[in-house]
Amino acid sequence: MAAIPQHVDRNPPADAEGVIGSMPIYVWEVPVRVTHWLIVISIMVLAASGLYIHAPYLVPSKPTDASSMMATVRYWHEIFAIIFSLSVAVRFYWGFVGNSFASWRQIIPHRREQFYWMGQMMKYYSFRSRHPVPYTGHNHLAGLAYTIVSVGLFAQVITGLLLFGWIMQTGPIHLLFGWSGLVPGGIQTVRLLHNILTFLFLAFAIHHVYSAVLVDIEERNGVLSSMFSGYKNIQIGKTVEARGLVGDAPEEKAREQEKNG
Repeated sequence: MAAIPQHVDRNPPADAEGVIGSMPIYVWEVPVRVTHWLIVISIMVLAASGLYIHAPYLVPSKPTDASSMMATVRYWHEIFAIIFSLSVAVRFYWGFVGNSFASWRQIIPHRREQFYWMGQMMKYYSFRSRHPVPYTGHNHLAGLAYTIVSVGLFAQVITGLLLFGWIMQTGPIHLLFGWSGLVPGGIQTVRLLHNILTFLFLAFAIHHVYSAVLVDIEERNGVLSSMFSGYKNIQIGKTVEARGLVGDAPEEKAREQEKNG
């Protein structure tokens, strides 16, 4: 276990030359970025179409047109539900085979030192610390949030499949997911959970955008553009991963060796 420093200047002044934002570092691999944006787009489409299915709005005046509109909305809801489910599955898999910044071992706080630095980030977000802890990948407070969100993503997939299994009275989907009657409260509980999770995701999206903009401004590390390019603007050897304070980060060790060698 890495030692937890008690008297380390881990928060250098943001305007110190070369401390923040000194060179591009490849952090987010292609599968991480692609699944991120597919999940974002899917949530927006699924939220809009799901709300329409729950309570139709802008309904055509003719009953036949209204029926056709509902069928079209359901079709696209199901298409993007597939995209959403596959993206969640790929991102989950990549947490085991991707680089250390995508790894569940780094994202999910489970070691003493990770909880320590998570507490330091909490101080920053609660205005008790002037500067954020320098991370290359996700900070562990964000990691905790993403862990909870990931559980919610899987729950949304399961409740969606249960709803679809309830509608499809025959076939493999009904065979695998036609057990909504076993849930306390039956299909109404499943539908309620599905709707609640939708609004929670939308609320998280607002917070996520705010936090990303805040960190981008404070750390000047290109965190927003990194989800397009994969690169963050970071000084080698200055983050907690590079200093070995939150577990193993082979990419950071290799960069440090290259810099010194």
